[in-house]
Amino acid sequence: MKTEEKMLEISVNALQDKLAKDVVVLHVGEATVITDYFVIATGNSKSQIDAMVDGVEEAMKDAGYDLKLREGKSIGGWVLLDYYDIVIHIFSPEMREFYSLDSTWRDVERIDY
Repeated sequence: MKTEEKMLEISVNALQDKLAKDVVVLHVGEATVITDYFVIATGNSKSQIDAMVDGVEEAMKDAGYDLKLREGKSIGGWVLLDYYDIVIHIFSPEMREFYSLDSTWRDVERIDY
């Protein structure tokens, strides 16, 4: 299994363990040089978003993957976790609708988990 695939599996499982809603994986590597994959998920409250962030960070650290950058705060309804090859966006429902990454990147490959 390739590194990116393992990272996706770990992060998606960690999000699902915290009951994330509408988890989507987008293969954006051919459309941008920023990263290869976006993982997008929704949490229904500040507490759930915090738990999702903590769950991903812990699972990725346990697997030996280093966090490059963490942006945003759960109180603002959006947190970004950059792991070089994948970038994880965790949103409140309102912020997910506002940023609309699902439709902005609609022309890239969607990967189902």
